[in-house]
Amino acid sequence: MAALARSTGGGAPFGQGAVSTPIPPKRATIRPMIASFFIRLASLFVLVLLAACSGGAVVFAPTPAPADASPATYTHPSGVFSINVPRQWPVYEQYTTNLASASFAPPDSSETVLTVSVIDLGQEIDSQTFGQLIEQYQTQVRPDIETYSEQNREALGDGSWRMTGLRLTPAGNTQQVNTFLQRDGSRFAVLDVVVPDDPALASQVEQTVNTLAIHSESTLTPADFSALAFVKPASLGFLHVATWTTPEGVFFITGEVANYGAVPVNNLPVEAGFLTADGLSAGGAVDTIMGYGIEPGGFAPFSLRFGSGQPSIAEDFMLRLGGDSWHNDPEAVIFGANALEWTDESSFNSDGNLTISGQITNVIAAPVYNLRVFVTVFDDQQRVIGAAWSEVTPQLLAGESANYNLILPELGGDPVNYIVGAQATD
Repeated sequence: MAALARSTGGGAPFGQGAVSTPIPPKRATIRPMIASFFIRLASLFVLVLLAACSGGAVVFAPTPAPADASPATYTHPSGVFSINVPRQWPVYEQYTTNLASASFAPPDSSETVLTVSVIDLGQEIDSQTFGQLIEQYQTQVRPDIETYSEQNREALGDGSWRMTGLRLTPAGNTQQVNTFLQRDGSRFAVLDVVVPDDPALASQVEQTVNTLAIHSESTLTPADFSALAFVKPASLGFLHVATWTTPEGVFFITGEVANYGAVPVNNLPVEAGFLTADGLSAGGAVDTIMGYGIEPGGFAPFSLRFGSGQPSIAEDFMLRLGGDSWHNDPEAVIFGANALEWTDESSFNSDGNLTISGQITNVIAAPVYNLRVFVTVFDDQQRVIGAAWSEVTPQLLAGESANYNLILPELGGDPVNYIVGAQATD
């Protein structure tokens, strides 16, 4: 990530630069709007139905939904654990040779409420080691380590431990989280629960928690303890989301989309919908991520601009990925840092607008097409406060270079860092 001065990119998916002294920018008025933040799990079904594959696959599919909501026993494909969950709850699974994980959400819900993950450490976990692993998990390994704060921990009668804590969502809201840690031979299991506000749902979750069973006869390749850091509740997620309003009254929702899955995603739509206090629609907008696609483990920025400002009747907003008409093509060829190298330099023009400029070079022995460059700008809290993209050239031959210039006239705060990315098609 580059500071607002000179850096050289291209070594990471979107360019990784050297850090130097920031330049003070022109500041916009920031007006937070969020009362809550939603990510529609249902909209991700399209992606994983297309991406499903064997061996190390990431799968996301709805649990069959009978008429009743009585519990049914869910068994992970690895056979490592089982748990009784209401029949109609969708499940998102991670299954590699050394990690078994499953996340569950109520039907038509925007939020995962329960995640189970299990690894095998290859040797018996005694009580002393278990205590050390608990401390290591809570302070170093948790997937949400940057947004989680532990409040209390308690030893339970069955030998497991319960941790209570608070988690900050991408929108800045606080969730109460209960984490249950247990051991079974060489297996270490984590059960993470977002405590629901609804009493009926909370009762369902409590009943579900008490049914988790670890199956020692199943096979799981021994793993390093740090593997638990890669547990995710979905294959796609929002990061560093910010909302802000310019002095002219233009409202923005900006952020990044992360690909936690096993296959690339491309031309991914990002939709924002405003909601009234009664949950009714108050308008919205849709756009695609900047860049052509996101490789596994990669990120892409998005920026949704509302020229008329935030609707006066809007209390919340919903962010959704995908959509009914979106179809992913994981086989599409997208060139990034594997074929392109680029430089970047920041400055402010005569109008006081942040400008990122540089040069992109094709370093492979074949031409690339439809060259595009994009930038993500962060504040000192690593929120995305601006993003922009531009077409550079229709064709870039082997060894050729092209200059680019990105101007960001609207920012949601003081810029501190930025990341430049470049992509092209075949």
